[in-house]
Amino acid sequence: MPSISAVKPTAGTTREQRAAGEAFRTRLSEVIGAHRFGLWFEHGTAVSVHADRVDVRAANPYVRDWIVKNFRAQLDAVTAEFIGAGVECIVSVAESESAAAASASQSVARSTRAGAPEDAGAAIQAPADSPASFASATDDPRRRAGNSRNPRPLSFRRLEDFVVGESNRLAFAASQQVGDGSREAPSILFIHGECGVGKTHLIQGLCRRRAERAPRQVIKYVTAEQFTNEYIAAVRDSSLDEFRKRLRRVDLLAIDDVHFFANKTATQAEFLHTIDAIDLSGARIALVSDEHPRHIRRFSQSLVSRFLSGMVVKVDRPDRGTRVELVRRLANERGLQLTTAAEEAVAGRCTGSIREIEGAITRLGALVELDGLRGQVGPGTVERLLGDDHSKSVGAAPVRLGTIVESVCERMRVTREDLLGSGRHARTVVARGMVAHLSRELTTHSYPEIARALGRDTHSAVHTAAKRLKLMIEGDLRVGNDGEPVRELVDQLRHDIARASRSRSG
Repeated sequence: MPSISAVKPTAGTTREQRAAGEAFRTRLSEVIGAHRFGLWFEHGTAVSVHADRVDVRAANPYVRDWIVKNFRAQLDAVTAEFIGAGVECIVSVAESESAAAASASQSVARSTRAGAPEDAGAAIQAPADSPASFASATDDPRRRAGNSRNPRPLSFRRLEDFVVGESNRLAFAASQQVGDGSREAPSILFIHGECGVGKTHLIQGLCRRRAERAPRQVIKYVTAEQFTNEYIAAVRDSSLDEFRKRLRRVDLLAIDDVHFFANKTATQAEFLHTIDAIDLSGARIALVSDEHPRHIRRFSQSLVSRFLSGMVVKVDRPDRGTRVELVRRLANERGLQLTTAAEEAVAGRCTGSIREIEGAITRLGALVELDGLRGQVGPGTVERLLGDDHSKSVGAAPVRLGTIVESVCERMRVTREDLLGSGRHARTVVARGMVAHLSRELTTHSYPEIARALGRDTHSAVHTAAKRLKLMIEGDLRVGNDGEPVRELVDQLRHDIARASRSRSG
């Protein structure tokens, strides 16, 4: 899977400057969020870090103005982190104003012809907060007559590059079926899960595979926001017929971020009619959402019913084995030599999403290059270079003992009464040890204070529970004979607790 876009090398750019630029981009992505970073900094926006300034070069004046208006404070803050307070961050346009304006006008002219059969590969109208229109992967009506080859979406991710584990095996298998055009493929595939677990990789990968396996088929990939914006434009311009032809005369329709349709009654009704029309033709539909269909608020029950008639599959957070394989692959792509222990250390730190791993490897690679380190990178180096990042991710908001207790009970599936009681069931005993261990690690509370939170009169039992859990982690033991690895549970709990703490502080 590709990591955050690296700064584009320019004439005179040194290796150290490129590494610093990558590290800057990674940190900026953490500050403003991966989604917003992807919209405004991954499509032609370059960053270069110098001793006395940071240069941000946007693809056109519109992107530059948006960045200045919306991200000036964040850019200044990250610049201060990297170089020092008072250092200037210059935001400019990579090309001349006149050339950018001409390019923008040509793009607008093309988008107004987006439904014409002569306009092969026409771009869908850009969303209001997107820097450029997103061209559909394969959008040429003439392919049905065999007059044009299906342009392959080479910028899309590949299913072959997807790291398969227990957390995503079913979603991957279903995506393969749709991509292969298998008769057993579900008519509607609905993939859902948290942000950053690989859902977009799967839907782009199945589109790319279908384009490669069936070059004459019509494949349409859009986000729900793009669908909405194009529908609104079609209503305004009285061009609904053209809009419906483009969206319904397809062999495969793939829509990302379907939860965006929430609370948009007219768009949901149009989308329902689109699904019905496509389904009648025997085509396939692939959808991605952050939530299960039943949990999307203010969503049409008719749409929910249509989604549930297909295959709904969840992608969970990557398990430890999957994370280790991701770390290994991404490190190899960057030319980083990590020891097995270092791979485990990174995987243990990044439990929430694939993006966390990508960001950690990008930052680690940049810091290793800046420090001039040679040879294999061990766990000690990982802790030294990424130690601050970990403390920020886990300790960005104050952690309360109550939050730890709630998170442990939820993930361990034990009741609060059992946890605070005197029961000796194996799972309950391990849960108490986790509360003690994580409370000492993530808070400043003493053992007597933790004991009182667990309803204990003395702290000796809590001290013993924490020590026992540490031994279980070091011995890579499981909860019970066939239960989850204790180390993995602790890693996931750190993420749960950090997220709950940020939610409460926000």
